[in-house]
Amino acid sequence: MKRTVSFALFSALIITGLLINGCADKPQSVNDNGLSGPQFHVYIAFGQSNMQGPGEIRPQDKTGINGRWRVLNVVANTYAGENRAKGQWYNAVPPLIIPDSGLVNYLRLNIGLGPSDYFGRTLVAGTPENIKIGVVAVANGDLALSAFRKTKGAEYFDAAKGNGGNGKENNRPSDTERQGWTRYTGAGYSSLYDAIIQNAKIAQETGVIKGIIVHQGESGRGLTDKTWVSMLKEIYDDMLSDLGLAPNSIPILLGQTWNGGSGQTGGALASDAAIQAALPNAWIISSKDCDGRTGTGQPDNTHFGSAGLELLGTRYGEKMLALVYGIK
Repeated sequence: MKRTVSFALFSALIITGLLINGCADKPQSVNDNGLSGPQFHVYIAFGQSNMQGPGEIRPQDKTGINGRWRVLNVVANTYAGENRAKGQWYNAVPPLIIPDSGLVNYLRLNIGLGPSDYFGRTLVAGTPENIKIGVVAVANGDLALSAFRKTKGAEYFDAAKGNGGNGKENNRPSDTERQGWTRYTGAGYSSLYDAIIQNAKIAQETGVIKGIIVHQGESGRGLTDKTWVSMLKEIYDDMLSDLGLAPNSIPILLGQTWNGGSGQTGGALASDAAIQAALPNAWIISSKDCDGRTGTGQPDNTHFGSAGLELLGTRYGEKMLALVYGIK
C-alpha cells in the first residue's frame, strides 16, 4: 500500500510539474505583444465623422508609429492593408476605424485620419517607455449623441417610432446614421454603446481604462427631450458603471466642432466650467486654428482636414498627459 501511494504521489507531482512548466513556457500570443498589466493604459474614443477619420492619410501618418501605440479592432475588416480581426490588438497604423474599402468620402476626397491617431502618438511621446497606450474607437458619420445611449440607442433607430416623433428631431436618424448602426450591429454588437463596452472590457483583461475622448456635436443630440450635456452625462455615467469604475473617476475630453461649439453647450462661449457643472471631470478641447481659416479644413465647412486633425488630436493628448500623468 505504501509503495502504491508513493507511486501515485510521485506521478501526481510529475504531472503537476509538467503542467506548471508547460504554462510557464507557453508562448505568448503574437497579438498580445506584451500588452498586459497596470502599465498598459487604454482610452475610449467615440463620436461622429470628425472622430471617425475625415482627413486624408498622408505618408507621414503611416510611418514612425511607436509599437507602444495600439488599437483594439472593433469590426473585422481590412485596414492599412492588414486583415484585422474583431477584438484583437494591432499597431495603430491608420485607418483605425474606416476600412480600406471606405477611404473616399461623399466629396470624393481621400479620408481615414482622425484625432485618435495623434492623440495616441502624443501620449506615447510624453510618457515613460514602460507605458503602453491603447485605444478602443467607435464612430460613424452623422451620429447624433443619442445614438450612443445604453438602453435608448436602439429605440432611437427604431423606424416604428417615426422621424420627428417620440422626441426625435426632424429627419433623425439619417440614412448615414443607420449605416453606422448597421455596421456595428452587423458585427455582432447589440448597439453602438455595446460595441464600446464589449471592447473596453476586453481591454480591461490586460490593461486599465484611463480616459475617454469624444468628438460629437455637428448632429447635436438627435432628441428634443434631453439636453446634449445631460445625455452625455448619462452615457458617461453608464460607461463607468458598466466598466466597474468609480463615478467621475476618469477624464472625458470633448473636442470642439468646426465653429468652436461642442454639441449644445453654448458654441464658442462653452467653457470647462459650463460642462463641469454636470460632468466634473469633463474638459473642452479647443478647435481654434483646426478649421478652414488656416487651410486645414474641408470644403464642406464641417470636417477638419489632416493638419487640423493632427493639431486637434495633439491637443487631446496634451490635455490627457496633464490630467492623467501630471505632464505639462
